[in-house]
Amino acid sequence: MKKARLFVYIFVFLLINYSFSVAKDKLDISMKAYLVTFEKKEGKLEVVKKPLPKTVKPGDIIDYEITVKNPTKKVFKNVFIKSLIPEGTVFVENSQTEGAVFSIDKGKSYHKPPVKYTVKKDGKVEVKVATPDMYTNVGWTIKEMKPGETKKFFFWVKVKK
Repeated sequence: MKKARLFVYIFVFLLINYSFSVAKDKLDISMKAYLVTFEKKEGKLEVVKKPLPKTVKPGDIIDYEITVKNPTKKVFKNVFIKSLIPEGTVFVENSQTEGAVFSIDKGKSYHKPPVKYTVKKDGKVEVKVATPDMYTNVGWTIKEMKPGETKKFFFWVKVKK
């Protein structure tokens, strides 16, 4: 459990530091993490986001929310925002903001789902489809970001057992 907490804190620290170094003095990028729970209200199951506890446990779902703000008077085009999927967690399929692309090679390349890869077996090349547990990174392209505009992106991960 302490390892999972450490992974979460290191991940948030690295993402924020990386993001600020990439978009220094241009876009403000921040990230928050929440514990996702489900509660029944009026017969319907609702998602409830709570502050992330100091310790997470296997099976917990964490919601990562990335906020991008443009405090400048400049219009930005084709900005790529990316995030690691923390070690000790697995991406929750279909939990991301629309338009996401994924990497299975630690951010070297990104692809729209289904993410495909090749393997050699008995001298033959096979094309396979990556499963969400193989995703290492997630990203989005912001086509245009006007002055004063704010955009939000999110994805969920589940703490491994």
